[in-house]
Amino acid sequence: MAKTDTDTGELAHALGTELQAHREQRGWSRPAIAACSDGNVSTKSLQSMEKATRSVTIRQLELAGHLYAIRPSELLLRAERRISWEPTGVAVDLDILAECPHDALRPAAQWARQERDTGSLTARLLAPVELASLAGRCRLDTAELTMLLTTQAPVTR
Repeated sequence: MAKTDTDTGELAHALGTELQAHREQRGWSRPAIAACSDGNVSTKSLQSMEKATRSVTIRQLELAGHLYAIRPSELLLRAERRISWEPTGVAVDLDILAECPHDALRPAAQWARQERDTGSLTARLLAPVELASLAGRCRLDTAELTMLLTTQAPVTR
């Protein structure tokens, strides 16, 4: 898909397609849904969400969930499935991580030194399975490790 200044992204388009499909399967019109919103959303806004002409905020996603009678998390999951979305990983600098003084990252720093000493590239993209393994070593969950890695050992070169 070509990128433009107004491109909202593949996930946004998939989310809009899910909203539209869900509405149409139930035989609902956009004006009918807008009428049920007590003035919180217009037909034009619903069309914008469905056609992904503007990015959907978390508040709008929550509202859409109520109006379309589907959990926001289910909408996102369906949209992810539609585009076969997979996380790509986290980029880290092994040199920075190897010297990181953060206590929670000591096992990761040791790992980074070993990786660096085996001749690995200093900038590395850690796949989700590698992140999970490293998180286990650090006794952190993957989200905590991801946050620490992106703030303590980012690729800056």
